[in-house]
Amino acid sequence: MLTVGLGHEIISVLAVVGAFFCGMALGAWALDGRISRSLRPGRWYALLELGIGIWSLILIFLIPQANRAAAFLTGTDPSMFRHWSVAFAVPFLLLLPATAAMGGTFAAMERLFSRLRRSGWSVPGLYSANTFGAVAGTLLTTFVIAPAVGFRVTAGLLAVLNVCCAMGVIFGPARNETERPRVPISNRKPPGTGRIMITLFMTGFLGIGYEVLVVRVASQVLENTVFSFASLISIYLMGTAAGAAIYHGIASPRQNQETVLRGLLQCQSLFCLIGIAILPQGERIFESLRILTGSGLFGSIAGEMGLAVSVFFLPTLVMGATFSHLAQAARRPSGGVGQAFSINTLGASTAPLVFGIFLLPLIGPKLSLITVSTAYLFLIPSRRWKQWLPSAVPATLSMMLLLNPAGLDGITLIPGTRVVEHINGVMAAVSVLEDSRKDYYLKVNNKFMMGGTTSHFSDRRQGHIPLLLHPDPASALFLGLGTGATFAAASDHPNLIAHGVELVPEVIKVLPYFEKSTGPLDNKRRYKLHVADARRFVNGWNKPFDVIVADLFHPARDGAGFLYTIEHFQAIRSLMSPGGIFCQWLPLYQMDLEVLRTIIRTFLHVFPDGKGFLATYSLQTPIVGLIAGIGNTGYPPDFMEKRITSDILRKKLVSLRLDNSYALFGNFIAGPQDLIKYAGKGPLNTDDRPVVIFKAPKFAYTENEPAHVRLIALVDNLNPEPVQILQKRSTADAKLVNDRLKAYWLARNKFLQTGAGIKQTSDIVKMLGQVRDPLLSIIRQSPDFDAAYYPLLAMAQQLHRINPNDARELLMELETANPMRRDAKRLREYLSN
Repeated sequence: MLTVGLGHEIISVLAVVGAFFCGMALGAWALDGRISRSLRPGRWYALLELGIGIWSLILIFLIPQANRAAAFLTGTDPSMFRHWSVAFAVPFLLLLPATAAMGGTFAAMERLFSRLRRSGWSVPGLYSANTFGAVAGTLLTTFVIAPAVGFRVTAGLLAVLNVCCAMGVIFGPARNETERPRVPISNRKPPGTGRIMITLFMTGFLGIGYEVLVVRVASQVLENTVFSFASLISIYLMGTAAGAAIYHGIASPRQNQETVLRGLLQCQSLFCLIGIAILPQGERIFESLRILTGSGLFGSIAGEMGLAVSVFFLPTLVMGATFSHLAQAARRPSGGVGQAFSINTLGASTAPLVFGIFLLPLIGPKLSLITVSTAYLFLIPSRRWKQWLPSAVPATLSMMLLLNPAGLDGITLIPGTRVVEHINGVMAAVSVLEDSRKDYYLKVNNKFMMGGTTSHFSDRRQGHIPLLLHPDPASALFLGLGTGATFAAASDHPNLIAHGVELVPEVIKVLPYFEKSTGPLDNKRRYKLHVADARRFVNGWNKPFDVIVADLFHPARDGAGFLYTIEHFQAIRSLMSPGGIFCQWLPLYQMDLEVLRTIIRTFLHVFPDGKGFLATYSLQTPIVGLIAGIGNTGYPPDFMEKRITSDILRKKLVSLRLDNSYALFGNFIAGPQDLIKYAGKGPLNTDDRPVVIFKAPKFAYTENEPAHVRLIALVDNLNPEPVQILQKRSTADAKLVNDRLKAYWLARNKFLQTGAGIKQTSDIVKMLGQVRDPLLSIIRQSPDFDAAYYPLLAMAQQLHRINPNDARELLMELETANPMRRDAKRLREYLSN
C-alpha cells in the first residue's frame, strides 16, 4: 500500500523494510524491562495486541494521506539522501505505534508462557510458533485474502485477529495473573552479555543480507510476480521457524553454550555457501520442478518454492536455531529476550541498505554472498585453534567458489549472441546483448527482453502515433524508456520538449548502445531523463503535458499492476493540458484477454472518450493502445496532410508508414462504445484492489496460445466506424474518404487473419505460394493498405534471383492490383535492366 506514494524504486522498498524492523526493534528494547518485571505480562500482551489492531484500522485511512505527503516531500528528482530519508521516515513514523507494539509482544508472551509452564525453556518454541504464523500470514494474504477482498479489507481482518488475540489472553491465561509466582531463571553461564548482543546484531544483519542477495539473484530466474516474492519469503520464514522448533526439541540448558554457538555458526557459514553453489543451477531446478508438478500456475509456483527451498531452507534452519540459542541465553529475571529481539532486528534493518544499495553494485552478487557467508566464522566465540578446525570446511568451500570463474549473472544467450555490457545495479541486473548482425538488445534480470535496435519500427511508431494525434504538441512525457526508441520519436517533432521517466537507473546508462535507432539523446534543452517510479513521478510533477505516453508495462511483474489503476489514470489526467493526449500501450503478447478487459474497463472509467489503436500489425508481438483526449469532434480527412509541416518529420514518417491520414487512422480499432461493450462488466483495477497484480501472473506462469489468436479475437469483436474518428460531413468527398477508410480496416483485419494461417519457411517459392493470392486480394480491396504491398514487393526481388520471369509476372500483378503505386513498375524496370 505504501509503494503507491513512495514508489517501487529499490531505495523505497528497502527503506520500508528497514523502517518496519526499526520500529519493532525500538518497541522491543523500550518495553522489554518493564514487561519482564511486571506481574501482569499477559495483560501487557493483550494491551499491545489491541493497540496493533486499532492502529491497523487507523492506517487504512492514514496511508492514502501519507502517500500524497510522501510524493510531495520526495519530489520528482530527489538526491539519494533525500529519497532515502523520506522513504524511511514516512513509514517509520506512520507504522511506529503498531511496529513498536509488535516488538513488545514477543517479550510479553515469552514471560507469560514461561510462567504458565513454570520453566525457563520457552524462547525457541514461541519464536518458532510466531514465525510459522508469519508463514501463514504471507501465504494467505498474498494468495487468498488480498486477491479476494483487497488490501483495506485484508488489513481490517488482520486487525480483528489482533483483537481476538488480545481477548483470548485476557479471558484465558491472563486471568488472576497477580497470583502467579515469578519463574526462576536457571543458573547457566552463557557468553558475556556484550558478546551475545554483538552476535545477535551481526546474525540479524547477515541473515537478512543473505536473503536480500539471494532474492536479487533468483529474480533472474523467477517470473518476479507478487507470488514469486511471497514464495521466497514464506520459505525463508518456514526454514527459520523449523530451525527454532528443532532447537526447542533437542537442545538443553545443560549444554555448553559456547560449543553450541560455535557449531551453529560454522554450520551457518557452510549451509550459506552450499546455497551459493546451488544458485547457478536455479533455472534448471525451477524448470524441472515446474514440469514435474504439472506446469501451469500451481506447477510454476511449486517450482519457485522448490528453488527457494534449495537455497534458503538449510541456512534458515540454522538461523532460527541460532537466534533461539542467543535469545534464550540473553534471558534474565528482569528481561533480556526483548532486548535480544531488538538488537537482532536492528541488525536486520540495516542489512537491506548495506547489501542492496552499496555492496551488491560495488562487488557483485557472488562476492557479496561469499562475504556474508564467511563473515559468520568471525563471530565464533573461541581463540583455541582446535575449535576452529571445523571452520576449514566452509573456508575451503568459500575459496573454491571464489576461484571458480563462473559468476551468478545467469545470462541466457541464444547462439550467435554475446554480452557487451552487464551491470548489477541496485534495482536490477541490466544486460546489453549483441548478435551476429551487430544489432543490440536490452535484457533486464535475464527474464525481460526490453527491445533492441531491430524493434525500431514498432518502438518509434509507439511514440509517433500519440504525438501525431495532437495538432501541435509542445511538451511530452514518456513513462518507461526501455531502449529509448519510443522516447526518441520526440526528436522528429521540432521544438518538442520531452521528459522520459525510467525506473531502473542502469537502463539509462546503457542507452548509448541503442543510438542506431534512437540517435543521440544528449540535447539537454529538449530531452530530460528522470530516474523515478512512474507513479511517484506523476504524483510529484506539477506542470501539464500536451502528450503523455505510457510504455509497455508487463502486467505480471510485481508492482506493474499499479500502473493500470484508476488512481494512476486519474493522476495522469490531472497532468494533461487542455486538448492533451494520453496513450497507454498494452503488450497483448504478455497478457490474456481477461486482464486486457480489466484494464480497458479501468481506463474508460477515467477516460470515457478512450479509443483503441494498434501500434503495428505484428502477429508475434501485438501491441494495443488506449488513447484518450481525442474527443468526439473527430479529425478532418486531410488532417495528416496539414499536420506534417516539417520535411524532416515527413521523411521519418515515410519510413514508418505513417505519412498520411489513412496510415494513421488505419490503426484505429474501436471507439468508446465498442470498447465498453467488449470489456463488459467486471471489477476495476484500483490501488486497494489491484486485480491485475493477482490475475496477470496466471498468464506468465502458463503456456498460452500464440499472441495472434488474442489479437484476431480482439479485432473480430470490434466494429470501428469512420464517424468515431473523423469529422461528420455529408459531402461526396467525405463519403469517399469514409469508404476508403472502411476498406482499409477490412483489409487490415484480413491481413492479420491471413498472416495467422501462414507457415513460416525460408523457401521463397513455398512462401509465395501461400501468400500471393491472399495479399493481392487485400491490395485490390484497399490500395491504401501498403502492409500487404511491401511483402510481395520484397519477395519479387528475392524471386528474381532464381526465376526472373515469375518475378516479373508478380510485379505486373502488383501493378494491376494497385495502379496508384509506382513501386512495382519501378522495380520491374530496374530488374529488367
